[in-house]
Amino acid sequence: MTALVTGATDGIGLHTARRLAASGRDVLVHGRDRERVRSAVEAVRKHARSEKQVIEGLTRDLSSLEDVRALARDVVDGRGDVSMLFNNAGVYSTKETRCANGHEMTFAVNVLAPFALCGLLLPTLAANARRTGTKSSVLNVASISAAPAIDFDNLRCEKMFSPHGSYAQSKACMKAFSYELYDRLARGALSGASVEDLNVFSCDPGTVNTKMLLAGWGRCGIETYEANDEFTIMVDDIERNGAKHNGAYFVNAAPQPRRSEAGDVDQAKLWRLLEQETGVVYA
Repeated sequence: MTALVTGATDGIGLHTARRLAASGRDVLVHGRDRERVRSAVEAVRKHARSEKQVIEGLTRDLSSLEDVRALARDVVDGRGDVSMLFNNAGVYSTKETRCANGHEMTFAVNVLAPFALCGLLLPTLAANARRTGTKSSVLNVASISAAPAIDFDNLRCEKMFSPHGSYAQSKACMKAFSYELYDRLARGALSGASVEDLNVFSCDPGTVNTKMLLAGWGRCGIETYEANDEFTIMVDDIERNGAKHNGAYFVNAAPQPRRSEAGDVDQAKLWRLLEQETGVVYA
């Protein structure tokens, strides 16, 4: 099995990549800086169980949709056997920053990129599940700090920007996207994949002293070497979660009661908007 971990050059992503290597899996380590990716690959490779394991780095900037598409091509062309996607990469912007294409940075990296990457890799994930007889899995990282509802009038910070507000909005979008993806898979709305092929999880990864937490909230969490929730959800408990909790949102690696229902209007609205913004239409 090959796992792709975005944002894996430090923090929770790097820790998760190390644990994946130690479990015997091939790992694709993604980051936006070539030298940091190289360093992370070396660090992850030291934890590999076997010299035969593939530990490779991929350098792409997720604030660019062109780079997101290129990352998907890198994965499919280079490691077409990918069966795990950790949409771990995220930013916490302390000031309003616009990407080259005009999108607000937090929205671009935390929402548009994972939606597009998942859609572009979905056919490969589903095909590998059918080929191996083992379900593929996607983990979308949300947060306990997610906003209670999506403010569609300020989704791109049209009205105002605040660091916490933009971040909370982006994580609310990640939860809604994950629920909607599961619902579409469950009702057979996606011709190329179903819940028989794919587990879809979202989670709060824990209150961890990452750069984002330190920038926004200060040192109030656990250290990164204790940040095991992403690995636990996707690997340690995959059979239990896949059978009983596909589509769930997890906090402290435990599934939480869902507050929306299939057919939720806001989830569908967000989905349509993300397809328009990214140009990625799930088949």
